[in-house]
Amino acid sequence: MAQSPKIANLFGIDIELHWLSVVFLLLFLLLSVYLFLLMLLLLASVLLHELAHSVTSLHNKVKVSKIILILPIGGMSVLDDTNIDPKVEFNIALAGPIMSLLLGAFFGIFVAFTPPGLVTQVFQFMFEINILLGILNLLPAFPTDGGRVFRSWLERKRDKYTATMITVKTSKATMGLIVIATIFYLFAINASFAYKEMLFVITLFTIFFLYGGAEAEQQMATLRRNAAGISVKSAISKDFAFITPQASIKEIYNKIKKSKKHVIITKIGNEYAYVNVFDRRRLENARNAADLAVKVPNINIKTNIVDVMSMMENRESAMACIINKGKLEGVVSAQHLEAFITLHVVQKKLYKK
Repeated sequence: MAQSPKIANLFGIDIELHWLSVVFLLLFLLLSVYLFLLMLLLLASVLLHELAHSVTSLHNKVKVSKIILILPIGGMSVLDDTNIDPKVEFNIALAGPIMSLLLGAFFGIFVAFTPPGLVTQVFQFMFEINILLGILNLLPAFPTDGGRVFRSWLERKRDKYTATMITVKTSKATMGLIVIATIFYLFAINASFAYKEMLFVITLFTIFFLYGGAEAEQQMATLRRNAAGISVKSAISKDFAFITPQASIKEIYNKIKKSKKHVIITKIGNEYAYVNVFDRRRLENARNAADLAVKVPNINIKTNIVDVMSMMENRESAMACIINKGKLEGVVSAQHLEAFITLHVVQKKLYKK
């Protein structure tokens, strides 16, 4: 997966602009400077929406890894904690839509009291886009905030698996209602074919987005249930070599040659990191292991194996370092974790008593 470029750091949280956003911004810039500026304002609205999630998370002592801004979808706050108390998750999920609706109301006041003109058009855009963000993210459907709000509310009287399955069904029902409402609307309005076509495409995109999010949540919930009680300790590998961050390229080479291990780990500050010797461009310009170090998740050895996979996916990392009492116990890769969980599920079915 391509690494998203970092554009800022707010409240200690890295803000990244997804490569898809870069492509869309360049396209809009080629089409019109005005459209480009509107897209920047949209990104600003999405950023404030995601910051509301993140600040609420930090307030509840839930660590936030980063925020990724993704046009045309929106954005995503990446949380390091996968087991969040339902009441806390409810507050975190609800914070974003509330922020968007408040922003919409704020710009709505300007629209009401400013004379017609370009500035009012911009205020009108900010009013409409923020109200739309708020309403869409209150839909009881994955992967929107509303889906998480609904699930966390259900979790107060149900287990997480049952709450997730109910929310998945609600998500699919919501998709059906959106399709029916769109069809009726298209037949009812008197508009150009191009407008109707555009609206239909947007609806299709929304449905695919919701369907993909619902399926992902269902698969993850099923995987978590099947792998309940299995910590990552069962799947760690000790097939790695440790080297100091000051180690020269020659020392790294000798370490690999002597140990016969190609996974090299170092420590940058308080975090263990992967030494990427396969990136030729970085390797040619590097002086030591620190220059080749890549941040990877540092995860407690008692963490559930599926939660580890989820954290690695959120951090866009193919590897994680497993920590036991502050010390490096081993490493895991996404590929090996997937294979291990699949084997566990298959053998469980085959030898079920």
